[in-house]
Amino acid sequence: MKSSVVRFADLLGQDAARQRVLEAIERGRLPHALMLVGPEGVGKLGMATAIAQYVNCLQPSDGDSCGKCSNCTKIAKGIHPDLHYVLPIISKKEGTKQWLTADYFDQFRQEFFHDPYLSFSKWRRMLEGEGKQLFISVHEIRELKRKISLKAFEAPNKVVIIWNAETINTQGANAFLKLLEEPPEKTLIILTCSDASVLLTTINSRVQRIRLGRIEKAEIDQYLQQKHQLDADMAEEFASIAEGSPATANEYLSDNSQKMSELYIEWLRAVYLGQYDKIQERLDSIVSENKEFQKLFLAVAVKKLRDSFLFQLGAKDLALSTRAELDFQQKFSQLMSADKVAAIAQHMEQSYRHISGNANPQMVLTALSLRVHGILRS
Repeated sequence: MKSSVVRFADLLGQDAARQRVLEAIERGRLPHALMLVGPEGVGKLGMATAIAQYVNCLQPSDGDSCGKCSNCTKIAKGIHPDLHYVLPIISKKEGTKQWLTADYFDQFRQEFFHDPYLSFSKWRRMLEGEGKQLFISVHEIRELKRKISLKAFEAPNKVVIIWNAETINTQGANAFLKLLEEPPEKTLIILTCSDASVLLTTINSRVQRIRLGRIEKAEIDQYLQQKHQLDADMAEEFASIAEGSPATANEYLSDNSQKMSELYIEWLRAVYLGQYDKIQERLDSIVSENKEFQKLFLAVAVKKLRDSFLFQLGAKDLALSTRAELDFQQKFSQLMSADKVAAIAQHMEQSYRHISGNANPQMVLTALSLRVHGILRS
């Protein structure tokens, strides 16, 4: 397995975040708990790993880890005994065995240490979590406490990285709070989070936040050419629609995303024409997928709907559309107006909330289809 880059210099962007960490370390003021906050897919997990490698590097220089010492090479392969990951998983019990991060870690290691821009959606698909919530349980936190209570095996510092900390359930959060209040000596805890507002206020108050921003289009373009061997035109196209997230660019490259784009076009065409049998066929395809796919379909639909209006305004260069979608968007835009876009988008966003709240997706999407048909024909 080719290891991923986990040095600061090899991550995309995030210079301000890196500088804040380095300054804190140089001044001897690095807190025991950091929270990396930012949009989904901009490299928070990669940055957390780069920090872990830097604080344990035996020969750091020029504000970065060496990438060659024993600690660096083991961290880059995901096999260092003093670096602990806590992952959102499908929590289950078989007999007396409680499944934890360790039971899924080989899958994570093979993917993340090949490319640090692993999306949460892909992680869910890897675990085949259809219709299931991935979360961090109290059992996970108890096991973590046991591990870090032991003396470090090889590194100067034990490091804990908690991916998507907002997925910690209530019991787990309360147990984790106690760990934050009384952390073991020489232990650095790094949380990554896209929405800190869902965490306990007491957890937020005990960590130092470092914000990560979206990545420049040119950097994603270069990343896609180098990592995925895309030609220049295709790399530029996918970098344009990634909205500053390399992980989102990876999702658009997946078969899953291409299937979603085709579904959207076929569904909307059938809705406009009132072809109810074809509408139902498309809805059956969407409903057969897991909840995350259904939510992503609606989120993508809202973006593409607004892009149609940009086409009508003659601003198609601002639209986040692939070349395969251009012909459809050009024709469909002729049906749109500002009022229609606003009305349909409102219904789509409402449907997204209903599905997030465990409403029946078949009923929600059928009702949405009828409303969109009425708006388009009005």
